[in-house]
Amino acid sequence: MRRLWREAPFLTAGLTVALLVAAVFAVRLVSGMLYWADPRHQDMPIAPWMSPRFVAMSWDVPREVVIEALQMVPDGEGPRPLERMAAERGVPVQVLIDDLEAAIAAWRMAHPDE
Repeated sequence: MRRLWREAPFLTAGLTVALLVAAVFAVRLVSGMLYWADPRHQDMPIAPWMSPRFVAMSWDVPREVVIEALQMVPDGEGPRPLERMAAERGVPVQVLIDDLEAAIAAWRMAHPDE
């Protein structure tokens, strides 16, 4: 390693940074796989603190199902919990949860083997 550093310090630094970035993504990938493989995180009851992405991941439905159920419009604001979305719309959060549960049930009925 010292020889590499002496002969090409910038390339060695670049390689080191690239390896560190790859390691960070590998750790994130493995931790995500372990989290979602745990049966406790699958089909969790929908709660106000959950984001639409979390619901889609937990219930193993396409993102589009959740987006359509919540009538989401891309606004570039990033992930928001259901309770915040309900407050912005001026509706009880249970309305959003009921819409999600109905959409998920319909999607699962239409796609029983997925």
